[in-house]
Amino acid sequence: MSTRRSTIIAGRTTAASAADLHNHYRSIPSSSSQSIATTSYHRDRPFADSDAGVGPPPLKKRKKPSQHRPEEHEEGDISRKSSASSASAAEDESFMSRNEIDRRSPSRKDGIDRLLETRLRYSYCAYLQSLGTRLQIPQTTIGTAIVLCHRFFLHRSHASHDRFLIATAALFLAAKSEETPCLLNSVLRASCEICQQQNFDSFPYLFCSQDWFEQYRERVTEAEQMILTTLDFELEVQHPYVPLTSVLKKLGLSQTVLLNLAWNLISEGLRSSLWLQFKPHHIAAGAAYLAARFLNFDLSYYQSIWHEFQTTPYILQDVVQQLKELF
Repeated sequence: MSTRRSTIIAGRTTAASAADLHNHYRSIPSSSSQSIATTSYHRDRPFADSDAGVGPPPLKKRKKPSQHRPEEHEEGDISRKSSASSASAAEDESFMSRNEIDRRSPSRKDGIDRLLETRLRYSYCAYLQSLGTRLQIPQTTIGTAIVLCHRFFLHRSHASHDRFLIATAALFLAAKSEETPCLLNSVLRASCEICQQQNFDSFPYLFCSQDWFEQYRERVTEAEQMILTTLDFELEVQHPYVPLTSVLKKLGLSQTVLLNLAWNLISEGLRSSLWLQFKPHHIAAGAAYLAARFLNFDLSYYQSIWHEFQTTPYILQDVVQQLKELF
């Protein structure tokens, strides 16, 4: 398909097309010297010299500080370390593997397999992208709405809930949580226009009565409350856009097409379950790596880049592979 795709990015647009990306990755042999090391990595093992040139050697270990510390501070230090370890462990537990997400999906019990659920996920992502763009909502807010939907359907079955209704409520919630509020009536009207113009098969049961708009408003309000209770009122979403911009700016790459393309890849990645599997800086690293490959941009000169992203070869390989599957 030759139709070029562009994603609105805070006033910037890139001209890279999905077809270009798809054809590019198909043309790269699996044994290419540019590919990520195919060694079986441990998920948390740091980069080493043997990792096919993917990253720099590990940082030198710092000397241990003196063990002679005042006794009155030891209890407080242990308490702080314990709290930090607990917070880190809790953060890690909030992420799941791809197989675990697939296995725990409540939609399986209703006969919806992985392939069908992927199609349903893509459809509400496309709907939210169109809806957010029409309302001129920032990409981060659209992304937050998409992730809220991903989290919701991690606990609820697609068979029992209208995905477009949930998506509409999720965008309204995301606009409030990201402090880019939008009137509910504006969201409802824009969603109706999109459904009529872009053939989204949504809300067919609403348009049969004269007071359908009031019914629609009531349904969205109910869906909003259901999302809040299902997610235990946890609406915070951290996106890879911030670490991507921060690291590339630190390396002097903030004004390059590499940043634009990596940003677009992150936006495309919202269709996947990456946000449920990895931390934001890991997704940012994968997008930067994939963008560099597409542009034939040599990142080996920037030897600290993967340490700046705090990633490992295994994580980088996994994120890149899942991003490539979208094209």
